Amino acid sequence: MAEKFQIVQYAGITVMFPAALVIAAWLWSAASKKIALLWLGVLVSAYLIVGASKILFKGWGIGLHDLGIAVFSGHAMNACLVFTVMLNLLCQQLDQRLRWPVLGAGLLATWWFAINYVAHTIHPLPEAIAGALIGSVAACVFLFSLKKHDISNIPRPALVMGLAVVLAFNCLPKYTAERLLDRIAISLSGADQAFKHSS
Repeated sequence: MAEKFQIVQYAGITVMFPAALVIAAWLWSAASKKIALLWLGVLVSAYLIVGASKILFKGWGIGLHDLGIAVFSGHAMNACLVFTVMLNLLCQQLDQRLRWPVLGAGLLATWWFAINYVAHTIHPLPEAIAGALIGSVAACVFLFSLKKHDISNIPRPALVMGLAVVLAFNCLPKYTAERLLDRIAISLSGADQAFKHSS
C-alpha cells in the first residue's frame, strides 16, 4: 500500500501541472499559439470541474453520494489527461500514424493506474473512475481537435528542455492543493472546518 501511495503522488499537481505547461510550450513552438491556448483551455476546464467538486464537498458536503462520490479524483484526471496527451505528442515525433494507437494505449494505461493505484490509496473506486472519465474526455476532445494539424516537429531543444523540466519536478517533494481548497471552501461556505471524506 505504501509503495502504491508513493507512485500515485507522481500524478499530483507537483509533477502533472509543470508537465501540462511543458505541453503548452511544445505546442506553442511546434504548432501555434492558438493550439497551445486550446490545450490550456481544456486543461483549465478539467481542473475547474475537479476543483469545483472538491469545494462543494469541503464547504457544504455536496457530492454524488448515491454513486459513492464525494469528490472527483484529481490524480486520476491528471493521469488520464496530461500523461496521455504528453505520450501522444512524444510518439508523434516518431510517426504520425502512432497518434490514435497511442491514444488508446495511453487511456488504457491510465485507467489501469486509476483503478489499481488511485482507488487503492487516496480515493474510493467511484471517485477514481469519475476523475479518469473527466481526464479521458478532455484528452480525447483535445487530441481529436488536432486531427488536421501536424505536431511531429517539436524543436529538439524544446523537447529536451521540456523533458528535463518534467524529470526535475519528479524529484521534488510532492504536494497537493487540498489545504488551499480547504481554505477556499471554508471561506465561501462560512463553515468552521472543511467536510472530510467518510472513507
